[in-house]
Order: sequence, then C-alpha cells, then structure tokens
Amino acid sequence: MIQTGDHLYITNNIKLACALLTMGHKLKDNESCCIEENGKTEVNFIFEDTNNLVSADARRWKAGLESMNLEEPLAYLWAYAHNRDRLLDVIKQSIPMVRVRSGGKILLYPKNATAEQKRRIMTKL
Repeated sequence: MIQTGDHLYITNNIKLACALLTMGHKLKDNESCCIEENGKTEVNFIFEDTNNLVSADARRWKAGLESMNLEEPLAYLWAYAHNRDRLLDVIKQSIPMVRVRSGGKILLYPKNATAEQKRRIMTKL
C-alpha cells in the first residue's frame, strides 16, 4: 500500500520499466496497475525510489543514447529496446511471402501477387 512519505517513481513506458527491472530496481509490491477509461487501458509501473536511483536512471534513459556512456548497461538496454522497435517496423512494412514446396523444390512468391504472377511462378516447380 502506498503511504505518505513513500519515495516512488511511476512510468507507463514499458521499455523504460523493463530496463529499470533489468538494472535491479524493484517494483513496489502489488502497486503497479492497469487503468481503463473510455475504452483505453493505461498501465502504470510503480517503483520504489528511496535513494532516487530509479529517477536518476529514468532521466538518463529519457535523455537518450547520446547522453550515456556507451559501455554502461543502461546504454545497451536502450539500444536493444530501440533496435527491436526498428526491426518490428521492418517486419510490418515487408510484404509477406507464401512458400510452396513440391518435391525437393521450394518457391516463394509475394502474398499480394496477382493470379497471373502466381501462375508464372508456379510453372517453375
């Protein structure tokens, strides 16, 4: 239970929350929550921040990679989280491919191929 005088850090940034947990910071027991309002859900992660170390790491995270020592663990976590997002962007923008196997042959064609393109590709089997 949150009490007057508790030193807390609250974030709804899941990447930051994961980094803080990985760095060894602790969530306040049973205090993180999901709030639903107008069909939207907001998640708040509540960390114990007695010595302001959580706040300090969060400030460094928000300042970005350019402000960090590139050899510190937080920099690696920041780079991981942001690189993951870039890879997800690549996946979302790529055209799905269909794999067709026949005997020992494998063909790939774009899922959005026209019937004529599929017919020409399938003649290669």
